[in-house]
Amino acid sequence: MYDRESAAWERRRDEPEQRALVERIADRLANVVAPPGPVADLGCGPGAHALALARRGYDIVGVDGSPRMVEVAKARAARDQVAAAFDTQDVGARLGFADASLGGVLAILVVQHLPRPAAFVAEIRRCLRPGGHLLITAPARARITSSNLYWRLRATCYQAAPGVVRFYDSDSLRRLVEEQGLTVVESDAEPGRVSVLARA
Repeated sequence: MYDRESAAWERRRDEPEQRALVERIADRLANVVAPPGPVADLGCGPGAHALALARRGYDIVGVDGSPRMVEVAKARAARDQVAAAFDTQDVGARLGFADASLGGVLAILVVQHLPRPAAFVAEIRRCLRPGGHLLITAPARARITSSNLYWRLRATCYQAAPGVVRFYDSDSLRRLVEEQGLTVVESDAEPGRVSVLARA
């Protein structure tokens, strides 16, 4: 599905409000993880978050299960002359990072698609060094207000088709993270999404 949607995601990441959101997310991680990290962006899509952090001096690897998304991210990095690495990998399986090797992890709107979310967070914990941070976001049930018809229709399908994605609220996402041994530093909710910042 995400191979087919890669062009739409790339266009969306170029919308002004999306660019601002990407920068806010990069700021949140940058406030708790010093460069160079290293940092992993799991479910990186077209690479917007990874590129934002690479521009700030982070050693970052973006990982996505969609080969086309990874191609788009690599092309953007080359076009913008930004040093960021990207790799195709199933983030629902064992991650290709050594134990305690990462200073930070981003997992932006990916956990909702995974059949074993607890195993995903446990893998992140394995990869984080002591004091490393995870910033994870997930979709929350909410009325979608995007001005873009494609994204309103897509969100409506997610809301109406049980099991296509797993929705979270602040409490359930916090529990998921804490049950895997991470310490929640802060949690936030905004229309359509919830986020948790946690420390290993």
